[in-house]
Amino acid sequence: MSKFSIILLVIILFSCFGLVSGENEIHIGAIIADNGESASYAKGIEAAIDLAISDLNDSFKNAGINTTTIVTKVFVNGTKEGAFNGAEELSAQGVEVIVGPYTSEEVVGILPVLNEKNILSVSSSTSVELSKPGDPVIRLAPSDAHLYKSLVAFNTLTSDSNPMKGIILARNDVYGGTLSDLMKSKSFVAPLQDNNVEKNSLNGNVTETLLYSPQIRDFSKILNELDTLVTPLIEEYGEKNVVILTISFDEISDILAQASQYPNLYKVRWQGTDSIALNPAILMNETAARFAADTEFTAFSFNIIQPEGTDYWRVYDVVKEAGDGHKPSIYEILPYDQTLMAAWIMQSKPSTLDEMLFIADSYGKLSYGATGWLKLNTRGDRQFGDYFFYQIMKNADGTYSWIPVSMFLDESNTLVPLTDTDNIFMKQYGDVEVTK
Repeated sequence: MSKFSIILLVIILFSCFGLVSGENEIHIGAIIADNGESASYAKGIEAAIDLAISDLNDSFKNAGINTTTIVTKVFVNGTKEGAFNGAEELSAQGVEVIVGPYTSEEVVGILPVLNEKNILSVSSSTSVELSKPGDPVIRLAPSDAHLYKSLVAFNTLTSDSNPMKGIILARNDVYGGTLSDLMKSKSFVAPLQDNNVEKNSLNGNVTETLLYSPQIRDFSKILNELDTLVTPLIEEYGEKNVVILTISFDEISDILAQASQYPNLYKVRWQGTDSIALNPAILMNETAARFAADTEFTAFSFNIIQPEGTDYWRVYDVVKEAGDGHKPSIYEILPYDQTLMAAWIMQSKPSTLDEMLFIADSYGKLSYGATGWLKLNTRGDRQFGDYFFYQIMKNADGTYSWIPVSMFLDESNTLVPLTDTDNIFMKQYGDVEVTK
């Protein structure tokens, strides 16, 4: 469906319930980290928000409704403290619904403001720590509780008959800490037993979790420790049966570049979670990109394939043009849907947090956004979503690109290869000539 048909349909539905007034100004806020560990997504996030505001105002105009949507943006440094200050600034301007912030650590930072001021955040954060019913956070991405199933399926398919051993390298924050605990408890490297993911928790094949401060950029100390841990595992299990799982943001480029100086770290398999998949910071660091390509670095994230001609690809093009030309992550496209949801919540003039949550849930049931159906679960998280696996490969011209290799269908618990397939997703994300 086109942007106008979708938005106008929602306008009509909400008009039937008396939620759209004849003359109105909708005011929402947005928190964008243009500094810090996730700054590489800032331009894309802002472009998606601006496009949503433009589309919404155009749709109101075309429908003959005298309503204007205004967004007040605050730019922060990616920390809890910065996000808190940003939320305080928006609250002082009367904002009641905030688009963002992107990271779970930032969402934790703004929770005191949300709770005190009865403000709602429409975010794309994924930490299981924030998956709580009735709290002031709506998340248009599935919780990280879904992640481990897809990674277990991928490692089951790509492993041989020998046992695998895993080590986790993660940020020491709410996102990295909780996700590393989940991945270790579910033994992400263990082959799937009797098609039952829960049995993996009994294997104990994840030998260690190494946590680092998000503020550091010299990773020599922790990489020395990592090198010491993988050496005996390589000797016992073989190079390709040892997997390092990274849970990072933009600092992953520094980690990989510095890891290239360790011969044993060059031998093992490397993987990354959703905050790394399609991250452009690696591609902009030639040493990191070369190491990633040589080690077949694989990262995965939530996404849903959308048909050609839908809003997903229109937002994709706008986000891509706004940045450095990298292939947009789903977390740069989601703010489009977050912005539309935030605007509709405010359009209905809620007076309590419970009313905001009810409107968000109703909107999600009715709406098929740029990223697909926005249905929420009882915890206010997106209910449905598949997971895509990407690898960094060297292009024929000497540059590097993220290329989709597999897709995990969550509802059917099935892993589907994507190489050599012909669809709009592969045309946009995989249309480069790579070296073999």
